[in-house]
Amino acid sequence: MTGSELRRYLHISSRKLKYLMDHDYIPHEDTGQVTYKYRVRRTDARAFKKKMDADPVFLSELTGLFSSTASPGHRAPRKRIVIDSADFQNYLLVHWSKLPDALPTQQAAQLIGVNPQRLHEQIRAGALYGVKVHGKQYCVKLEIIAYASAPERLSHPCSKAYKALIEEYLRQRSTHRAR
Repeated sequence: MTGSELRRYLHISSRKLKYLMDHDYIPHEDTGQVTYKYRVRRTDARAFKKKMDADPVFLSELTGLFSSTASPGHRAPRKRIVIDSADFQNYLLVHWSKLPDALPTQQAAQLIGVNPQRLHEQIRAGALYGVKVHGKQYCVKLEIIAYASAPERLSHPCSKAYKALIEEYLRQRSTHRAR
């Protein structure tokens, strides 16, 4: 498989493919030519794609590195911060201990920095449990904590509120370890 075919197969940009090849993320043969520079076995390509699809944290350190909104010049990959999902879940249990066990979806969405519609979609899909009381939708706090501490969410924090929550957790964890 050529590099171009691999790029289409993995649904990634040419820049990302070049980075992956130059840093030996994927076993390949470098032909030395300007065009059709990379040759990859189909079995290696399938194995890499399977790993990409199965592990939400895999390649998370490269997130945003190849976007067109990046600052001018080449940026080095961000330092990957691995967050223990269970430890973050325990932190949220303590941090939100004074909140009621059932939260309005508006408040729950605010706490984790998502749009309330996202929580409503999760409830409709059966991923979260919700109940309507007098026209107001409520979610179980423990389920919101589990949703917020899922490894795939932790590996790709999107909103400012969620990033701030993670930063607060990391600060608290680092001061706790310093003692």
